[in-house]
Amino acid sequence: MKNNRHSLIAVIAIVVSLQTWAQTVSFDTFTLSPNSYYQDNSGADFSSNGVTFQYDWNSSWNIWESGSAYTNVNDTVNGTYTNLYGCITGTAFSGNNYATVQSGAKVIFSNTTTAVSGFYITNTTYAWKEIKKGGYGRKFGDTTGTGSGASIPQGEYPDWFKVLVRGFRGGNLTNDSVQFFLADFRGTGTINDYVVKNWQYVNCLALGQVDSIQFIMKSSDNNSFGMKTPAFFSIDNLTTVSTVDINEIESLVDMKLQPNPAKEIINLNLLSKSTQILSIVLTDISGKELEIKNIQINSGRSQESLDIQNLDGGIYFLTVTDGASFKKIKFIKL
Repeated sequence: MKNNRHSLIAVIAIVVSLQTWAQTVSFDTFTLSPNSYYQDNSGADFSSNGVTFQYDWNSSWNIWESGSAYTNVNDTVNGTYTNLYGCITGTAFSGNNYATVQSGAKVIFSNTTTAVSGFYITNTTYAWKEIKKGGYGRKFGDTTGTGSGASIPQGEYPDWFKVLVRGFRGGNLTNDSVQFFLADFRGTGTINDYVVKNWQYVNCLALGQVDSIQFIMKSSDNNSFGMKTPAFFSIDNLTTVSTVDINEIESLVDMKLQPNPAKEIINLNLLSKSTQILSIVLTDISGKELEIKNIQINSGRSQESLDIQNLDGGIYFLTVTDGASFKKIKFIKL
């Protein structure tokens, strides 16, 4: 079964140098009666620990129109639009409350020197049931309703459902984004197909310093009106860290990566003022840790080679840390 498990080791290795402070929004600072959710007919946003979640209510239609809403709904049975707030796990990742988020929702940080460590994510009951059984949207992996007339073996239609996390700095969209698949049927056969039904961690450090983020949902199941898969997901324990005291490794005079782009081997060339022990962390564009390697380098020039021939083509990052600060390089695998 495919999995998007994101090791906390990667977070520890990279974030050690960032943790002047860390704040976690668990949504348990908000008071809710059992099996209920946030509703404000004036459309007021809500905030916790310097993090503001945008919220919009359409008073004409009397519906939650956009943004995020904190909730503790535990309904894992009702897979219709009348259960917009419940997550498929039935409980928060920790504590009592979590949040359900619509596509397009924005989260704003009062501290403009913020990086998002990450958050926990799962499917809503509504989306999970639609993906597994169909309804307005298609049953993932089925061959009906494709609209293409293509002959595809039963259970092998390459459906997918994902969340894109986009970062903004100074009101401008940054170049980096993080994606997480809530369902993925793109692999050959059915053994690798999955629909997320538990809480999983999304590492967002690749976004860098941001003052806001936005969640965009996409699916393989669309029509002329837009996405047919319910555009909702649930999150918990969103953690931010300050980037005020980030310093690059002072004793590391220079760091270069060659070749870049690369196909099989990359060479990390270092120029150091002193002998020291460093950790090299290889991550993909989503922040998922792929390899951690500890090395000792001497004063002067040294080179460390890494075999990348088994990586898929795409964008990756190498972070070198001494446990107090770090340097980071982006490279392309051909």
